[in-house]
Amino acid sequence: MAVAMMVDNPAGTQEIYEGVRERLGLEKPAGGIFHAAGPSPNGGWRVIEVWESEEDAKRFVAEHLRPAFQAAGAPPAPPPELWPVHNYMA
Repeated sequence: MAVAMMVDNPAGTQEIYEGVRERLGLEKPAGGIFHAAGPSPNGGWRVIEVWESEEDAKRFVAEHLRPAFQAAGAPPAPPPELWPVHNYMA
């Protein structure tokens, strides 16, 4: 079942986001369906994604995202919020 994942990072910035993306080196990770990122209405930076499964999303965070934050010298992002997706448009 598809899941949505949101990370609302109050300490995030566009510069941190770009640095982490550069280190990821992935245009479309395995299981990734949709990705959107931009300034959060609450301040900081927000990323919303849709994944084919919860396992795909969690694997990406553990194997790619956390190490990319460390390599970029960025403070770790808060844990992602996950919820089941009934329908999506990509």
